Amino acid sequence: MKMFPSLPLLPIIGLLAISSGSRAMAQSYPGSLYSDVWAVAQDKPYEVLPETKVTVGSFFEFAKDKLMEASERTVQTQDDVLPYFKKLVHPNGICLSGTWNITEQNPYSGYFKQDSKGLIILRGSAALSPIHRGEKRSFGLAGKIFPTLDPKHKNRLATANFFTIDNLGGTYTPNFMDTILTNDITSVDFGFANLGQTGILAAAAKAFSLADRTLGSLPTVRQLYEISELGESDRMAIRTPKYLKIQGQTGVRTENRDFRDDLRVEANGGVLRFDISVADDGIPGTKKNWTKIGYVEVNESSTAEGCDHRIHFHHPRWRSDLR
Repeated sequence: MKMFPSLPLLPIIGLLAISSGSRAMAQSYPGSLYSDVWAVAQDKPYEVLPETKVTVGSFFEFAKDKLMEASERTVQTQDDVLPYFKKLVHPNGICLSGTWNITEQNPYSGYFKQDSKGLIILRGSAALSPIHRGEKRSFGLAGKIFPTLDPKHKNRLATANFFTIDNLGGTYTPNFMDTILTNDITSVDFGFANLGQTGILAAAAKAFSLADRTLGSLPTVRQLYEISELGESDRMAIRTPKYLKIQGQTGVRTENRDFRDDLRVEANGGVLRFDISVADDGIPGTKKNWTKIGYVEVNESSTAEGCDHRIHFHHPRWRSDLR
């Protein structure tokens, strides 16, 4: 079994969406129809929720490094839907559908601007194997914003993807809606990681660090420029926040064993809401002065094979020219 025990564990934000499959080359991205993507997320609903286990052995097949190939594809391929594949680090998830809403004035562009609204598809997940209340779970939330509010829009549209995570070492937070998810994970204390997971995290770290070879890249922060550029034609007007925080609004919480059941909209009165906050201050790993600028409202959820094995969230490459 291949291991990387001496590899630093910090640069691991890429494991939110790392998945297995053949190596993909950069290609033209035609955009997607929201209706098509959400239909795939609902395809083949589970009667019983799977509980997929993750081991270091999951990442390798004879001499084939599945994790490395998958990491490269996640960076290179923008497609919103792919043929069947396996998510190697976050295999257990639930897809959510709703709207992205920016309500407050701020200096940023694109779909961070005040009054920006669009359809959104998200996938909430837990890293590796722990998924039950009482276990140390590491939650992640990936999002895909469509620049329209019309679910029947007839033209393909480019989407803006983002990735947030709470703590790779895991926490005992009882409900997904109470955790704090950000695109900066360098404050994670790996000393609290489950002992058997360090080799898995190290393998994921190496794979994603090598996949994005951009000079000066910081794999512990996933940049947000896809959102600030969405719908913008004036390149000089683009302004991007450094940090994004997503957190469930206060309210009544369910007490299910499986986090996916806590995120079902039918268990929450038909709607879930997450606050959207941004920040520009602070270096990675430090406290931020967050400013709330809007919310995500979720009104549909799906636990299905299509959600876990076909919906793809693209990792944007690192850029040093952002303002």
